[in-house]
Amino acid sequence: YPACALTFRSMSTELFRQLRRVEAQAERGMAGTAAERADRRRRLRLELLRQHLASNVDFLRAAHLGGASGQQSVQAYAAFMDGFLETLFRLAAEDARQEGAAPAALVLVALGGYGRGELHPLSDLDLMIIYDGEMGPYVQRVTQGILYALWDLGLQVGHAVRSLPDCLAMARTDFPSRTSMQQARFLVGDRRLFNRFRKVLAENVYQKDFAQFLETMLAERDQRYRKFGGSPYIGEPNVKESAGGLRDMHEAMWLASTKFGTRTLRELLDKRLITDREQKATDEALTFLWRVRNELHFLSGHKNDVLSREVQPQIAKNFGYAGDEVSLAVEKFMRDYYLHARVIHRVSRRLIARCRETLAHRGAVQRRLRQEA
Repeated sequence: YPACALTFRSMSTELFRQLRRVEAQAERGMAGTAAERADRRRRLRLELLRQHLASNVDFLRAAHLGGASGQQSVQAYAAFMDGFLETLFRLAAEDARQEGAAPAALVLVALGGYGRGELHPLSDLDLMIIYDGEMGPYVQRVTQGILYALWDLGLQVGHAVRSLPDCLAMARTDFPSRTSMQQARFLVGDRRLFNRFRKVLAENVYQKDFAQFLETMLAERDQRYRKFGGSPYIGEPNVKESAGGLRDMHEAMWLASTKFGTRTLRELLDKRLITDREQKATDEALTFLWRVRNELHFLSGHKNDVLSREVQPQIAKNFGYAGDEVSLAVEKFMRDYYLHARVIHRVSRRLIARCRETLAHRGAVQRRLRQEA
């Protein structure tokens, strides 16, 4: 992934230079009013960005069809989008400066799954722009430049524009915002501002209310299971939301990150919160489910996480499963799916139990101290 990220970053720099060269050449040959020239320049920029986006999505689709693992695919697409968004940010910032807006501190961050460095081909881009102080013309212009370009390119974007106090208030009062920001990852902009954002939330939210966070998380999980299925073995599982789906692992990792300061399975292993066998099995399970989810997106042509009975045989065939006198290909595929879903369900439950143990231990210590007093 680091090598892939570096490749896409260098592509981003070259794309920025290419766009500036082409726009400058076109500007010299343009007639008409300033507004007409600006509109033609915008359309030219969008066309070049659209070509770049399409060619790279096609490359990633071909890699997926060629057998790339789920982990390789989601990390490669996240790395590509990192570079693409860096280009949009630089273009928008330069446009704002040329229009006379005084530069101000702001940073573009990835949230949620994208914040973890995982992005599926047709998932939403979950982004946030953080600014310092008041939202002035520069912040407004850069934000518009990025979001308008993404919308014009047909990408689905979940976005927020917040000051540091706004981030703190949302993390305290809105559960989805809290969990999304907990996975925040720096993309481009003022890194010192990003570090302040991480520090403010860690000191004022994440380290203060773990018991309430755990209780809310478990209530959310129960509600999700009622809606999408509380067993890893249902006939048409939602790869993201059903028991044994990706969300199970997300929730366990959010809690472990808050309680133990871990962000990866490797860090959980290093702190002996999971075994070596559990780490390997979970890695395999996640990459399998990521590949299934990628396949669902490509087959559907839109974001789709339901492994319905009508698509199961097609995915089994595409993944190279073959039937024999004992089992159909689709039965073998679904057997593997259930094995991996069971691993995620079991490991996530064990991690959550470890988090609950720390609260029970703390409660016992506090009761003993009160008795001794």
